[in-house]
Amino acid sequence: MKDFTVLEGYAPSEFEEIESEWELKHAIFEQPLAAVPRRATLVVSVASSVADVIRAMNEQHSGCALVVQGGRLAGIFTERDVLRKVAGSTIDVRKTSVADVMTSDPDTLPASASIAFALRKMMEEGYRHLPLVDASGCPEGVIAVRDIVAWMVSLFPETVQNLPPEPGYPRELDGG
Repeated sequence: MKDFTVLEGYAPSEFEEIESEWELKHAIFEQPLAAVPRRATLVVSVASSVADVIRAMNEQHSGCALVVQGGRLAGIFTERDVLRKVAGSTIDVRKTSVADVMTSDPDTLPASASIAFALRKMMEEGYRHLPLVDASGCPEGVIAVRDIVAWMVSLFPETVQNLPPEPGYPRELDGG
């Protein structure tokens, strides 16, 4: 398949452990989305077939693809679109364009938006992925809920890594 590209994600940054609730609030409210390490973003053409896009999503382990026309964002195609519009339908995924089943004109954010703003938007609208675009509407990436969660965990890695096991786990004692 030749009609898709992958925007590279950002390498995780090293953060010192957050020591206070104020520091965590400050990070969430003051840091832009650009500070959150993101995975690679799949970008496909509006002319791509649904079958090709689903295949590319599986190969890239991505929950969505940004759909572009003329370099500008035209829509987003997500796992939710696959379940609601493709699965169980009678469309021929090899002949149907992703443009026919994508979410057109999705909500977007600039990479300069705060992490808190993105979280509120995702919670209120039920989004798991939000496209990030520049001032001309060209995609710069996608911010996913799991990217934000991973970033938050990176703020206090020792605390998270040293949490005791959940009550009731393990269910059996391992020998030793």
